[in-house]
Amino acid sequence: MASPNPSQRPRRPRAAARALAPLAALLLCCAAPALAQSGRKAQKPLGLPTESAPKQAEPAKAETKKPDALVSLVVMRSDDASFIDPLAVEGAAAAFLRRLGQSQVVDVTSGGKGRRQEARARAKEEKKAYVVVFQLEEQPGEMGVSRADSRGLVLRTFVYAPLTGDLKFTDTTWQRPYQESARVGGVRIPVPTRRPERYPSQLELEQAGRDAADRVLARFQITPPRDDE
Repeated sequence: MASPNPSQRPRRPRAAARALAPLAALLLCCAAPALAQSGRKAQKPLGLPTESAPKQAEPAKAETKKPDALVSLVVMRSDDASFIDPLAVEGAAAAFLRRLGQSQVVDVTSGGKGRRQEARARAKEEKKAYVVVFQLEEQPGEMGVSRADSRGLVLRTFVYAPLTGDLKFTDTTWQRPYQESARVGGVRIPVPTRRPERYPSQLELEQAGRDAADRVLARFQITPPRDDE
């Protein structure tokens, strides 16, 4: 029986591992980019939507709709009286236009300057808007009024119907003593007098402009807005 050759002993496991080390290193280098990419995908912060999870729709915001306008008005200002203080005219016209615009059921547009003939022609071109002429005039017997004093003026309004241009109505508003007031529980009460930023005559004329606007709204059966609106 032949005896075993010592030189042909089987290789130990440690020697086999050293032989496979270069191959393992090569495989590890090839797999490193894939592992890095998979690691980045796994590091997404929690709570953010992923590609597979759709974003939740935001709740729709509530919209406040105003009621449709019952009356449309185009306001034109007549400057026939050149003797009137331009600042007084501007203040009264602005108060008149602003007062009409405070109503939620009235659509107001400024038509610029124009005389009654031009307002009537403009009304014929309108389909549904009435054309209003705002005009300042002297009171009878107040000839020669100073440009700095507008207390002798009256406010006249002329309203022309659309399509036909017919005069719907005309009105005259006189000035009244100015008194600042407030409302408490729906009741109008006077407030302590304070130093006005404008002359009393200007305040009275602007107050008359608001009064004239209220009278126009009343002709269309529209309740004038409250003073605190």
